[in-house]
Amino acid sequence: MTKLLMAAVILLGASAHADLEALPRGLEEANKKGVQLDLEALKERGFIRVLTRNNPACYFMHRGQLMGFEYELAQHFAKKHGLEVLVIVPDNWSDMGQYLRDGRADMIAATVTITKERFERKSDLQFCHYYGEFYEDIVGRADDRSIKSVEDLKGRSIYVRASSSYYESLVNLQDQSKVRFKIKLVPESMETFEILDKVASGEFDLTCADRTLLNQSVRLGERLKPILKLNRPRTYGWVVRDNQPQLRAAVDAYFEKELGGSTFNTIYNRYFNLSRNTTLDDKFNTMEPGQISPYDDLVKKHAATYEFPWTLICSQMFQESSFREDAVSWSGAQGLMQLMPATAKEVGVKNPFDPDDNIRGGTYYLKKQYRRVPDEVDTVNTTCFALASYNGGYGHLIDARKLAKQLGKDPNVWTDNVDHAYALLSEPYYSKRAKYGYCRSEEIIGYVRKIMSRYIAYDAAINTSIAP
Repeated sequence: MTKLLMAAVILLGASAHADLEALPRGLEEANKKGVQLDLEALKERGFIRVLTRNNPACYFMHRGQLMGFEYELAQHFAKKHGLEVLVIVPDNWSDMGQYLRDGRADMIAATVTITKERFERKSDLQFCHYYGEFYEDIVGRADDRSIKSVEDLKGRSIYVRASSSYYESLVNLQDQSKVRFKIKLVPESMETFEILDKVASGEFDLTCADRTLLNQSVRLGERLKPILKLNRPRTYGWVVRDNQPQLRAAVDAYFEKELGGSTFNTIYNRYFNLSRNTTLDDKFNTMEPGQISPYDDLVKKHAATYEFPWTLICSQMFQESSFREDAVSWSGAQGLMQLMPATAKEVGVKNPFDPDDNIRGGTYYLKKQYRRVPDEVDTVNTTCFALASYNGGYGHLIDARKLAKQLGKDPNVWTDNVDHAYALLSEPYYSKRAKYGYCRSEEIIGYVRKIMSRYIAYDAAINTSIAP
């Protein structure tokens, strides 16, 4: 892990105005400061920390875009309450409940099956309104015809996580049927999709899975089939603490209104009803592990020259152009890094629509802004300042740092200090007194926040190579 990446996680993850969209697996240890807030306090803070999993159903990255059923639902819910979403992905499924209890997150949204046993002994966590409906199935390979009834499970091995509802269902099945099959426990870091893949390959004998997840795996090419239905239909639910009545009421109201509506159905069908939306198959199948954009090799070359993490430059490039080399903005900015004609000339770019030339010029220009920041500012804050300057101009950065100092804040720290000063520079009282006048504060602050958030998510994605 780079020092910049860890610093970014610590600075943004622990701050009251982090507004992160993603926190990578394993890095959430940097965000240990427990804060337990209900909805109104979350609104005042500005973001909600959502625990989920990095898998095809919940949350993943594809071609630089953050996606997933739970991710989109959480974004939709948060937007209705004026909140940004910070996604936290613990190393293990079993960690999520403790994260929520400790105040290191505000809610769980991870296709968690509602069961009575889940929080029976620890009633400090509560399920919200249900959503989705599915059966749990024992799953085997498509060519396995040996199981016709529960009795045929005798001696077979079924692989599940101990923290999953599948484990509870299998224990209940053993107690009721008296059939002695083997329940094999897999690591808590293993996703259901990974277990299904191992069953399909023959490495594992059998497993248990939700029908929705199984159907998704089958449509993505896994040769699997449901063998035995385990129980009555079940549902998913988001999870909150019992000291969050406002948040629970808001989530309940959200699903009561949205469940079965056009927005919910659109999001659900995008990920689970692939017969209606085959484009998702294409997205999964064309995703290369560790790949972010079609220009990764060029980005790596120029990022190395100017001493930036290449994932940071990719994040900035996505923010600027969504990886479109022919992009032209309303203001005349051009190409992948959205260089204005004067800026392109300044950094020696001859053809702004040539990916190599544009990426080199944009990365060089970011380095120029980086070098203008005083040496006493640390790496992550210098990067935030450089991005703000790239987007809004160096003059506004000077004004914002000066104003931050006048307000008694730290002019060398971005989050909750200089970004706060930037926000004020869009107000007449402050902009009239600033040397460089009014600035597009919201755009600049959002620009920095989204690039740094996505940078963390990108780094997690390429290092874990988790891709559907």
